[in-house]
Amino acid sequence: MTRGLSAVLALGFALLYSKQLGVERRGLLTLVMTTNLVFSILLISGISLHLRNLARNDESRESLGNYLSLVFLFSLLTPILNLFVLEAYQDIFNTGIPNNLTYISFMYCFFSTLSFGMHDALLLIKSIKVASILDIGVLMIQILGYLTLVYVGETSYFVSVLIAISVSYLVMVFASLILIFYIYNPPLKLSWRSTVRLFKESSTPFLVTVTGQLLERIDKVFIGFLTSSAELGRFSTSQSIFGVARFLPDSLTKLSMARDKNFISRTRNFSLLAIFAIPAIFILAWIVSFLVKVVLGEEWMLSITVLVGIALVELLRSIHSVVTMNVIRANRYKMLQSITVIQLIVGLLLQPIAIYWMGIEGSIISGIVLLTFGLLSMKSYFRV
Repeated sequence: MTRGLSAVLALGFALLYSKQLGVERRGLLTLVMTTNLVFSILLISGISLHLRNLARNDESRESLGNYLSLVFLFSLLTPILNLFVLEAYQDIFNTGIPNNLTYISFMYCFFSTLSFGMHDALLLIKSIKVASILDIGVLMIQILGYLTLVYVGETSYFVSVLIAISVSYLVMVFASLILIFYIYNPPLKLSWRSTVRLFKESSTPFLVTVTGQLLERIDKVFIGFLTSSAELGRFSTSQSIFGVARFLPDSLTKLSMARDKNFISRTRNFSLLAIFAIPAIFILAWIVSFLVKVVLGEEWMLSITVLVGIALVELLRSIHSVVTMNVIRANRYKMLQSITVIQLIVGLLLQPIAIYWMGIEGSIISGIVLLTFGLLSMKSYFRV
């Protein structure tokens, strides 16, 4: 319930600031957010997934303290990496980004990465409900903060969005740290031995998590650099609307991870579900097209064919994430590692080429190919 509410609030907020930013600025905002998220995933996701498997003992307490220290260091690194991305964007498109946007992007990247790590830490201590409630609180702060800044009128829409999000992440980080220290009281210190061991033991979870999340998001980076910020704005806005429907599979994945249980094992007739899914994809694509036209206008619209493709990719991605967690629970790391390496190599080679020649359609086709390959390779783990 809370997951669905947060998804709806996030969509409402996205539509609000998208309309006010315009399609070009929305694309640039997406580029900043996505590149920072990619860096956060590369640095944090794998080790946090491994830590969730530790029991509540002295060892996990020390590991948690070491993890929090690493998260803080990585949070200082991602803004610097993002500055290089913005510099490359300006050189490629021969455009200039105002200094105030660069500074506020730096602040956003720091708090965003810190929040990303804290959210994973809450899943580590199995505080799923708290994490969900914080998600809603963060969104409420973002919406109220953005509306306040816009009403005051002292900052641009772009800056207002990033300030509001940064403040909400700051609140989330403090709330998470209070809870974590109350339960664990972990020692905040970096241990070279613990860090090396952590990365060594996290190799497979890191590869699996990074590949899934990287391939889900890096296409936006390629679209931003190989097409235009306007195309990226249209694509990311439509995709965020489809993303509301993903709250259920995302919740199932997190529950499966935290409670070591397969929540799709009772789904007996997958062929029947597929029959219903096909018309649902077309209906959902039409709804998204209608919503974009009414709320944002003609400038934001994508063709119905592209929207159907995005809907199909989102459906395949949802199923893929749940089944992947089943394979992790079954400890079939070696098999999953082979599948993941193939997806990562092919994806990083295929996506930029496909997007360069076919634009958004290339991103959709490459996504369908990679996800279908993964599902066919893991088909025996749907009910494990």
